[in-house]
This record gives sequence, C-alpha cells and structure tokens, in this order.
Amino acid sequence: MQGFPVSMELPIQWGDLDAYGHVNNVAYLKWFEAARAEYAMRVGVAVLPGQPGVGAMLASLSCRYLRPLNYPGVVVAGVRVVRLSLGSVSLECLMLDQKTGVPVAEGACDVVLVDNATGAPAPVPDHIRAAVEKLEGRPVPAKIRRR
Repeated sequence: MQGFPVSMELPIQWGDLDAYGHVNNVAYLKWFEAARAEYAMRVGVAVLPGQPGVGAMLASLSCRYLRPLNYPGVVVAGVRVVRLSLGSVSLECLMLDQKTGVPVAEGACDVVLVDNATGAPAPVPDHIRAAVEKLEGRPVPAKIRRR
C-alpha cells in the first residue's frame, strides 16, 4: 500500500457482520489495532505484557467510515507514523477493499510510550526513533502542521 510502510491483509469473518449484514464498526478498529501492533513490533516497541523496554498505550483514536464492507472479502489495513514527539507517536491508518482497491475507512490515533517495568511515561528511545524513520523512509516531524 503506497505511503503506508506497514500493511496487512485481513479476512472478513462471518462474525464481523452486524444485524444489517455488513461489517460492524468494531471490526474496523480491531483491524487497525492489528496493523498498529505489527508496526510496533517492527520498530522494537514491546507489545506483550512483561516484555522489557517501552510499550505503547492508546491515548486517542478516531475512525471515519467511508464505505460499507460485506462478507466474504479481504481488507488491507495500512499504517504510518505522521508525528514522533518526545513521548508520543501519532499514526494514520487507511483501510482498502482488497478486491476493488477502494478506501473503506481512514483513522488516526495517538499513542504514548510507557516504561513497562514502572508504568511511567517514557520518552521515545533513540533506537525506536531511528527504526521508525528507517521504516518510513523519511524523517518524521515532531509536530503536525495544521492547515
């Protein structure tokens, strides 16, 4: 997925459907969560309880639903980092219908880093900052420019 260095294909499950026969909004958030966790693992953020180092805690999350999805099908969820400040990271997510390539949802979230040993807020370690910028293929700003 162009512009999103981490993307993954996720099958739509029968249990993802709601009473109207289309994918329930909660499924989109689970798929974005899966893509975020994959990104975190690739850059060295601890994602499992008890792992040493820093972990990430979700501080805010938004999702804009663009088109409904139906069963069966496959979605492609992509994620990228748009801001990397002292102790938090802002990400953007995009979800496409695999068959058509049409965007079906877009989202944004902020995560704060915590020291897994103490639970206290933690700064972004240099090795994680370097891994993010390498994965993104560009420097990541500390602030988002507002329009």
